[in-house]
Amino acid sequence: MRAGRGAIGVVFALSWAAAVVAGAQGAVDHGKTVRDGVYSKEQATRGRATYDNKCSECHDGGSMGPELWGSGFLSRWSNKSVHALYDVIAKSMPADAPGTLNENELLDVVAYVVQANGFPAGDTPLTTASGLETMMFVADK
Repeated sequence: MRAGRGAIGVVFALSWAAAVVAGAQGAVDHGKTVRDGVYSKEQATRGRATYDNKCSECHDGGSMGPELWGSGFLSRWSNKSVHALYDVIAKSMPADAPGTLNENELLDVVAYVVQANGFPAGDTPLTTASGLETMMFVADK
């Protein structure tokens, strides 16, 4: 009988240790935030050109779209993935031709929005939409 209890104790201890290790490993990488220099200056410059041509009419104080920078924007998007913004733009923008921006234009516009909110550029541009899934917006710079 004692051997059975001992074996159960060992199994319990090993299970507990495995759960602790798995939890610690899962907690190591939470992805990046927009504070981490996740886009390049050149990309944001291209994004500004696309924004000016296809977005600004509605989003720069226009009656249709919200402004894409400032405290209101950051409070709405804080703790949400950058991919969520990418997805909204990809599916519904521009309002007069939804879904017509190609992936490079979308990534460039996202880079411009991040820059317009005061977050720093880095050396590497955003390269894929899937890379945005674990990248988070934050409210404070």
